[in-house]
Amino acid sequence: MQTSLRRARGAVLLAAAAVVATPPPATAYESDVAIDVAIALDVSGSMRGLIDAARLKLWEIVNDLSTAEPAPRLRVALLTYGNQRGSAQSGWARIETDFTDDLDLVSERLFALRSRGADEYVGRVLKLALQDLSWTGSPDALRLLFLAGNEEVNQDPLFDYRHLALDAPRGEVQLSAVFCGVEQAPAAAGWREMAELATGRFATIDHHSRTLLVKTPYDEELAELGDLLSETFIGLGKEGKGRKETQLRQDANARRHGLTVAASRAVTKSGRYYSPRWDLATAYRTGEVDVYEVRTADLPPVMRRMEIDERMYYLEDLLAVRAELEARISELGRKRRGYVDGQMAARGIDSSRSFDNVVRRTIRQEAERLGLAFGGE
Repeated sequence: MQTSLRRARGAVLLAAAAVVATPPPATAYESDVAIDVAIALDVSGSMRGLIDAARLKLWEIVNDLSTAEPAPRLRVALLTYGNQRGSAQSGWARIETDFTDDLDLVSERLFALRSRGADEYVGRVLKLALQDLSWTGSPDALRLLFLAGNEEVNQDPLFDYRHLALDAPRGEVQLSAVFCGVEQAPAAAGWREMAELATGRFATIDHHSRTLLVKTPYDEELAELGDLLSETFIGLGKEGKGRKETQLRQDANARRHGLTVAASRAVTKSGRYYSPRWDLATAYRTGEVDVYEVRTADLPPVMRRMEIDERMYYLEDLLAVRAELEARISELGRKRRGYVDGQMAARGIDSSRSFDNVVRRTIRQEAERLGLAFGGE
């Protein structure tokens, strides 16, 4: 790892000499505003397109929010329904992960999803989201629930979506009912009614269209820098080792879907919403871990034979390399965002009916209502 990091550091310094690299956003949150984003997906047999959209665009959604100033806190939850992975007793609805700031965990759960048919009980997953998730209690929090599906909303024999929708504003949860289909479809009427009862939002998306991925001249370098950035994270202890393995699996998942997705993930990893608690270097930087007190057995093999001072120098070198990588990724990420916007405008691409666009647009509108401002317009 030391050799590859030295190579990375040299390469990044050479690249940075050609541009004025702006430091990436601070990882410390600058606002009292907390944003909880819960995504409830229909994962029945016809919904593979929706699942792919959530998988491939998770990083774009996070990257868009990262341009907000002052920076809010972000947590994401994932729920599913309509798939036989669940149980009949639960109405095929399940919490894949409660609210978390561990974006690798959310990605891991998304990639584990498989579309397979079962009853699509909207009432059951709505109840689960409103009553069982650990929503932030702060009065300044934004609590956003995106519930997506393509069947009639009234299938649940036990729980009426109407009564549950009326509960959403009482708990100050902003419900977005996302119907996967055309607005004129008979089933769309129930989704619109659910949104109106919840004083929320209604949107339609085309879940059969292939997820739009705009290739850019910056993708390859960003993907490579993202891989190098992962080398600067060290799992502390058994749990940290497991989370490190998850990080690398999500790198591989992004790569497998192309450089465009890997580039988007690299930008996320360099930003304010990616600061893994399992990482020894981050814990050392923030003072949460005293290197003198870390058990040798909890260290990665490369550090176990080091003296205490050597361990500190090693971590400081990792953090220096990370800062250089983050600065370069941040610079390329801005260029990439501008290129994508330009290409979409030039080619007349309308992404208003894509899942990620609905999520990003709603987050922006609700956040701006609380006084946050977004860059990258």
